Amino acid sequence: MKKKKSNKLFWFVLISLFVVYMGLYIANSTGYYESKLSERVTLNNKAIAQFEKDVASGKDVTIDDYLERENKDYSNKMSKLGLNISNKCEDFMTKGLSKFLKVVGKLFS
Repeated sequence: MKKKKSNKLFWFVLISLFVVYMGLYIANSTGYYESKLSERVTLNNKAIAQFEKDVASGKDVTIDDYLERENKDYSNKMSKLGLNISNKCEDFMTKGLSKFLKVVGKLFS
């Protein structure tokens, strides 16, 4: 019984890894990654050209005007809850344990 279950698990993992491999192989062979990189290069080249044009015309320029930042917020209620729990655990571990160790230190000194 146990051997059958581990055999099914082995095949499930093997097939899953094969599917992931094939997906990555197809993405690589179709040039998906290279096309995404070329889009970024094109955007950067446009920003460089605009920067040079603005400098030549004597405008006051800062680098932040030409950089495209992608800060997407992927948080949701569950991730915020997890962050709150993590912060509470951190507070307990740092503050609570330091107080506990001070008490134990006083007992043995």
